[in-house]
Amino acid sequence: MSERPGPPRSPASEALARAVATTTWAATPEAVRAKALELVADAIAVIAGGAAHETMTRLRQATAPAVGPATVIACREGADTMSAVLLNGAAITVLQRQDGYARAKGHPASQLLPPLLAVAETRRLSGEELLAAFLGGYEVAARVGVALGGVPEHLHDIGNWVTIGVSAATASLLGDRDEATIAAAIDGASSLALSFDRFTTAAGATMHHLYPASAALVAFTVAQGAAAGLSALPGSLERFYAPHLGKEPTVDRLTEGIDRAGRWDHYELLEGYLKLHPSCAHLHGVNDAVELLVERAALREEDVDSVDVGIFGDGVRIDASDPQNDLAARFSVRATVAAAIVHGRLDDDGLVDLDALRPLMAKITVRHDPAMDELAPEGRPGRVTVHLRDGRTLVEEVVYPRGTSRLPATEDDRKEKVFHLLGRSYDDQATQRIVDAVTALPDAATLADLTAALRSS
Repeated sequence: MSERPGPPRSPASEALARAVATTTWAATPEAVRAKALELVADAIAVIAGGAAHETMTRLRQATAPAVGPATVIACREGADTMSAVLLNGAAITVLQRQDGYARAKGHPASQLLPPLLAVAETRRLSGEELLAAFLGGYEVAARVGVALGGVPEHLHDIGNWVTIGVSAATASLLGDRDEATIAAAIDGASSLALSFDRFTTAAGATMHHLYPASAALVAFTVAQGAAAGLSALPGSLERFYAPHLGKEPTVDRLTEGIDRAGRWDHYELLEGYLKLHPSCAHLHGVNDAVELLVERAALREEDVDSVDVGIFGDGVRIDASDPQNDLAARFSVRATVAAAIVHGRLDDDGLVDLDALRPLMAKITVRHDPAMDELAPEGRPGRVTVHLRDGRTLVEEVVYPRGTSRLPATEDDRKEKVFHLLGRSYDDQATQRIVDAVTALPDAATLADLTAALRSS
């Protein structure tokens, strides 16, 4: 019988919890604060955009949340807290517009928002308190993601390592920044590890939208337990989570970037990126390339004889070659390329009518280009070659897509995305109120202005 493993002498959860507890908005560098507000605005817009989809309408009707104090984005009535976390979490992945983190595959900002919004609203906390928790949770999540060295190929990148950072951030709000409470939430979330099937998305299984929702509920519940005094086994992050959920774990990296005073000495949040296409991030090099061809050559469907697409290995492995709904289409090279050409751009609604895309999809060939593998995962390379009916050939290749840390989204990019996605659920006046309320969060005594705007239409 093997001996039960004991906790390490100094669990990583202790150092991470101390850094979260000492995170303040005022002491955070200005560039980090600006990026954090961008990510919060993006997360709200992503959820609002997804909430307008018919799958989310049906989910709201099926769950029938009780009237309560928490805001469900794009709904007028308040809901019980758990339902708000569930419904806001489920809308994250509907349009595949959620944020990303460059050094590990995952989506910290959008997953942090549902529990933190619910807790800060119901406890009448300030915008500054919400933002400090957001910062701390992002930093924990990012370090866990890096320390895992990736996740096994069969697991989806949403709903796993980010959950630990979300639980830490939520516990910091529920436990009044108590270090022991935050540490218990980190180890507690580590011991309740979630693992989701990577390939449901390409198959169009919309149960996928419950991945981030389930993770948000687990993080919220663990944080509640920690705040209530439930104990966790110290060291669960190193002993259990990293070896079982990591691809090439290096647990020493869990506390990288924490100085001797127990504070962050650099911010991984700056490596966060925005998705500017409604598709899997692996396809964004291809999506940028075809967008450039459409713009520069005024490319039209009737001009095309055939299209050849070269992409790196992960892009091929996740590719939905014959998508049957718009979720699968967001993971399809053929569908996203065809939509960009047919509609003049790849937008959030262009993948819904697949019948309109299939004639052109039949002319598109997708192949693995091994030379591109060396450029990933930092790059998401893709090459699009269009053979025209008049005999000409057009070629465009993109390695680092727009929106990534290598080629950050511009102010115009960010504004266009936020206003467009909010506009799917809100009128122009309400959209502007939401944007203004997010901008004002650092000085807001409560979230009342933001949540009132989120409940309008």
